[in-house]
Amino acid sequence: MTGEDRPPAERRPAAEMPGWLFGPGTTPRARRLLLLVLVPALILAGTLRFDFVFDDNLVVLGDRLVTGQFNLREIFGSEVRVEDVTLGYYRPLVTLLYRADRALWGTNPAGYHLTNLLWHLLATILVYRVAFLTTGRLAAAWTGATLFALLPAHTEAIGWIQGRTDLVSTTLLLLALLALLHAQASGARAGWRWGALGGLTFLAALLAKESVVPLPLAWGMWELSAAGAGRWRARLAAMAPRVVPLVLAGVVYWLFRRWAVGDLVGFPMSLSPLPLRALALFFVLAEYGRVLLFPDLGLNLFRALSVTPTPLTLAISLAVAGILVGGLVAAWRWARSLFPWVAWVPITLSVPLLFILYAPAPETGFMTAERFLYLPSVGWCVLLGSLLARAVERPGRMGVSGWGLATLSGVFVGYAGLTLLRLLPWADAADLYVAMKAQADVPLAVRVLVHNNLGKVYLDRSEFAEAREEFQAALRLKPTYAFAHNNLGVLLIRQGQPVEARRWLETAIRLDPTYADALGNLGAAYEATGDLAAARAAYEAGVRAAPGSAWLAGGLARVQAEAVPRGAPQAGGRGER
Repeated sequence: MTGEDRPPAERRPAAEMPGWLFGPGTTPRARRLLLLVLVPALILAGTLRFDFVFDDNLVVLGDRLVTGQFNLREIFGSEVRVEDVTLGYYRPLVTLLYRADRALWGTNPAGYHLTNLLWHLLATILVYRVAFLTTGRLAAAWTGATLFALLPAHTEAIGWIQGRTDLVSTTLLLLALLALLHAQASGARAGWRWGALGGLTFLAALLAKESVVPLPLAWGMWELSAAGAGRWRARLAAMAPRVVPLVLAGVVYWLFRRWAVGDLVGFPMSLSPLPLRALALFFVLAEYGRVLLFPDLGLNLFRALSVTPTPLTLAISLAVAGILVGGLVAAWRWARSLFPWVAWVPITLSVPLLFILYAPAPETGFMTAERFLYLPSVGWCVLLGSLLARAVERPGRMGVSGWGLATLSGVFVGYAGLTLLRLLPWADAADLYVAMKAQADVPLAVRVLVHNNLGKVYLDRSEFAEAREEFQAALRLKPTYAFAHNNLGVLLIRQGQPVEARRWLETAIRLDPTYADALGNLGAAYEATGDLAAARAAYEAGVRAAPGSAWLAGGLARVQAEAVPRGAPQAGGRGER
């Protein structure tokens, strides 16, 4: 076995599985890495044909921080926005990566999906590496990493371009964890160098997504499991090269976020009573555990999970708490190297569990999403990989168990097939929205958005009857939804009915007086009927609302020059998703 494969704190036991894959020498090592990259790459290669879906067009292609002139100060000084709506998230690193994609691929979605796939493959290799360094078992590490590469719960993070935030933040956090593990195994001077690298990569992970903030707590599990005898001051001094850089990274991130967003949180926390929050915490953990064990065959995106204090929810919550405590105790006593991984899932899920508004009503319950599982699933896959590797080993003898190997192969094939099945809705925007319409427990706000977005897809395809039906469905759910009013106006303009379109566009503007695109569409409707004075007033209002819009500026210049013949239909307006 090469030195690169040897964990710093313990030696690998005797051969566990087939020598061609886990034997000594460089050739089996190359095979392991090749399989870890090639198998998921072949299975997930179909994502390169996927389109921009959901609000990719707004966040990836429509954000001025991505598409406008490069301004590093503005990128690091801005929070995430969708149009003019601020979300309270601070992710400047992802914005920089989208800009790099745009420079490389333009508006070709295949390039963006290729970038996502490469980040996922890198994360898979890092899962293998950190699993081996922490467990000391090649078979367990390779099995866990393969499970991670093929996990059906990852389809949302991989198939959706905006899953980039989870892919990048998890990969960088795994790099930080790898550096901390090397720091733990090194002397004082080298330990500080590795620790500094861990702090820098942790800071980068924070700048990609806030959910990685529990890393110091998760790392504390490794410090706890590795703590030996001795005076507490000496133990704290030995921990300093790992802990101090993490704390400094957190402070720097807080300063950046404070400058850009204005506060630490920036989005609603749970305001429900403490006992109800505790009940909900373990109940939602049970739901995420179900998704990891038995993922849905269809789409499971933006699901609202309302928790009420009933005997069933209480029993489920107590069971989950008991399983978690029991697993920690068992790992501490009999498998100390797995103890931090048992704690990994609840620790890394703490941010999406605690920082999402909860109220005991069906439409405002916990918002669960499978992409939140990308980081926590690392621990799950390492634990499951360790169990499956044990099952494959032949007790007390060299070689492998045929039944165990067949079981492991069946799990891999099943995971791959289910992942391919669950990726299907992400290939096309219309397919995704149709699948979301069929999904149960979708929050009201998301259902409105789905109908409107599906209507916009039909509108772009000139399927006007279907588009009208979806826009009207959105308005039945939310009559004050300005986007749907605007889109119905655009539909009528494209059907050659600009007079009828004005009523819908004026309603959209009444609901949102600063709605620049609706103002521009109203200008186009007036322009199509020859009322150039009204068109000019509408375009001027639009330019005041969005000074940088070339489309609005062009419409204003056109009517000012009176270059359009009376009654000529215009460009058809701009729909909104």
